[in-house]
Amino acid sequence: MTEVIYLDEHSQPIETDREILAALDEITDILAAMTKEQRIAWFRRTQYPHPINFEKEIDGTVYTVSTCFDKNASESLEEKAQRIILKRID
Repeated sequence: MTEVIYLDEHSQPIETDREILAALDEITDILAAMTKEQRIAWFRRTQYPHPINFEKEIDGTVYTVSTCFDKNASESLEEKAQRIILKRID
């Protein structure tokens, strides 16, 4: 079984759902305070090139991230993210 580890913006592991939700809230607040142009620039700076596969070493441990996307999926990554966020808001 593959273990999934979420990392914060400082490449530190996030260990609980509460931390993940708090990080999402913080990012949302930051983005809400930006102009449209600033948000677009932020997303361009923070997006990964495609494909999203990379390795990162943290404290002597190498983490490998590999992704794959179902071309026949019923929703895009953006739509899925919106669905998850909106579900949490309701």
